[in-house]
Amino acid sequence: MPRLPFTALAAFEAASRHGSMTRAADELGLTHGAVSRQVSDLEKRLKVRLFDRTPQGLHLTDAGRDLAQACTAGLGRVQESWDRIAGQGPERLRIAAPRTWAALWLVPRLGRFLDGRSDLRLDIEGGNTDRASEAEAGWAVIRYVRGGDPGPAGALLSEEPLFPVCAPALAERLSGPADLSRQTLLHYQASPDWSLWRAGSGVELDGAGGLSFSESVMVIQAAMAGQGIALGRPSLVLEALEAGRLVCPFGPAVPCGDRYVLTAPADGRGRGVLRAFRHWLLAEAAADRARLERLGILLPQGRAGA
Repeated sequence: MPRLPFTALAAFEAASRHGSMTRAADELGLTHGAVSRQVSDLEKRLKVRLFDRTPQGLHLTDAGRDLAQACTAGLGRVQESWDRIAGQGPERLRIAAPRTWAALWLVPRLGRFLDGRSDLRLDIEGGNTDRASEAEAGWAVIRYVRGGDPGPAGALLSEEPLFPVCAPALAERLSGPADLSRQTLLHYQASPDWSLWRAGSGVELDGAGGLSFSESVMVIQAAMAGQGIALGRPSLVLEALEAGRLVCPFGPAVPCGDRYVLTAPADGRGRGVLRAFRHWLLAEAAADRARLERLGILLPQGRAGA
């Protein structure tokens, strides 16, 4: 059997998970240059590119994706075996999820899951969840799926219709949807949310000003600061609505087909804490509709564009 370059494979696997040489270097305690050299050496040995390097970051090629899936699964199994044989590692839960969802939905309520689990080792990775083999390595994986995309198989956590949200002080100056044409609208650059909402609601937005942000969490922060009106997605604004930092001044909530899906572990799969996390996650998500209804926000049934 040929001798495999395990150090280089570990560097590549970390870079593939983070989509960044810098974050991989931070995780491994190496320099950016050391990780970059390890990955370049792998590419030379394999005679194929593993990443497309762009100003926006690293993107796996087909060959890179194939190798990354094998590395994630294989190194994960090695780590689990090591912990089991050594008998010293605490129970471990690893979660891969979109960054904004993890920050605004998962983290604020994690205490309810962690209660009574003081010895649990928890790792949450935000961002790159477009990988197939996490389940083999003991991951819980949440993915964001856009409307019209059949997406991966999994358990539906939430559908994400769009509805206006803003700071309470700004809401006091609004009498109805027609006022939007005289307000500042907050836009998320990666999604045509206001166009989707206008098409679904029939409300004209001509004349409205606008601020544009590269991250959805910035949009929500700007809305809470009173800088304009955003379109909220239930999972991302529920905590702020209940805390009174945001309000929904009027409807409608327009379905767009976007949703969050738990793709791993599958029902009946996983052991111990992984299976417990799945059950807890689904129960939390199921309770959210009632929480929104108590706030007077009625969500549409079904989804558009699916």
